[in-house]
Amino acid sequence: MNFIDIQKTLEPIFGGKIVKIVLDGTEAIISAEKPAKKTLKARGIFNECADITMILGEKGAWERAVVERYEKNHNS
Repeated sequence: MNFIDIQKTLEPIFGGKIVKIVLDGTEAIISAEKPAKKTLKARGIFNECADITMILGEKGAWERAVVERYEKNHNS
């Protein structure tokens, strides 16, 4: 029996679950459990829209903005 045949046979019964088959001599123990829910995160969702030139300027941007604002407020 091929692995694909086993998959086709068990799919209607265990579809969408994690199936474990343990062979012990002449016995087979089949157990099924629901897969753990994947935690969805938004980090990196717009990577394909990112502008590389802007990313390169991000490092130190906050510090530069503080210095510029300080200069404007104290040089007036």
